[in-house]
Amino acid sequence: MDVSKMKQIVRVSPHQFEECRDYLVKGRKVLEETYAAVESQVLNNQIYELFDQHFGHLGQIQEIHEVFGGYTNRSFGVLIERDGQRTDYFVRKYKAEATDNDVAMEHALIAHVLANGFEEAAGIYPTADGRTFVRLNELKNGKTVSRVFTVYRFLRGLDKYTWIENKSTPREFVNLGALLARYHKAAATFVPADDQRKTEPKVRALIPDFVRIFKQRAAQPLETLFHANFNAVLPAILGYMERFAVSPEEYGALLEVPVHGDYHAGNVKFDGEETVGLFDFDWSKVDARIFDVCLGLVYCCGSWDMENDGALRLEDCRNFVRGYNGVLKDAPALALSPVERRVFVRMLAGAHFYLIYWLTELWYYLDADNINSYEALSYLTHFLRGLNWLETNAEALQEIVGS
Repeated sequence: MDVSKMKQIVRVSPHQFEECRDYLVKGRKVLEETYAAVESQVLNNQIYELFDQHFGHLGQIQEIHEVFGGYTNRSFGVLIERDGQRTDYFVRKYKAEATDNDVAMEHALIAHVLANGFEEAAGIYPTADGRTFVRLNELKNGKTVSRVFTVYRFLRGLDKYTWIENKSTPREFVNLGALLARYHKAAATFVPADDQRKTEPKVRALIPDFVRIFKQRAAQPLETLFHANFNAVLPAILGYMERFAVSPEEYGALLEVPVHGDYHAGNVKFDGEETVGLFDFDWSKVDARIFDVCLGLVYCCGSWDMENDGALRLEDCRNFVRGYNGVLKDAPALALSPVERRVFVRMLAGAHFYLIYWLTELWYYLDADNINSYEALSYLTHFLRGLNWLETNAEALQEIVGS
């Protein structure tokens, strides 16, 4: 064999493999640090562009800090100085899918509840020409896309919890329920303009359609750990949907108000045990009020402890509902109706179906190549355990809303 034009393949020793791995680990760390630095500078440049071009009347930027939390939007605390006075502002960079109509409805709703005395919402600062949001272009995967930016008043108070770290005190649960009721009360008379309609359907159309949506998503030709597990549990999910179904007549009888759509303790500011701020209205829309209450209960009162993962802490639910009902004693038209009480447990299940829908939308399909399957699976397991717990504790839950 003439090997003069060949390359010899030699055996690599285990030690050499270890050296290669060590080099790769170091290289990956350098790349991650470099990416983080570049990403930080891109965001820094965008916020400077935002203020230089549209909010120069507020003053000059002194500091920028990213506020972590959430999965779809980016948030920043920006310190501005004007005439020797320093003021904190909150800047939101919306998810790429946010439409002008969605954002316009959210901002009109915030203005409405503020005008109706709901002081816990953050006011919006207009641009020099009076707009409540602007779009800035950025390069993403070789394409130019535009992202919505808005400047809000920075709410006072502390971020004490997240949607997972949610063990509030009894008084805080009462106050969480009362805060949601005050918001619903202030928002009840809001009517969106024609160009302020949310793109997401109402739950009366969306939840029944989950059967089709989940089957369609499970049928996609993906080879991920989450995909395999979602297919495995899909029959159980569909079974829960059949057993917890709400009839079209019941949906039609439910009170509709502007809902928050993402009500959990991580979106609330606290001063001691008092609730002093509510933010993240980008999921808001006009929809079934009882669904907003039930989603809030699942978020605020759902256990993430290993020994009872997915269960709703009943005493916390009682305090939440007690606080909610207490605010509406002087507003009988907004009191929970008999039909809302009748569908209460089924709407708690609907909140679980909605969160599974969110999970599959966010992790499963929008970014399937970069999915953290283990994190997504932990959420899916949590929601399934919650549905199982609902079936065995329906009577105790129904007692909470009474007759």
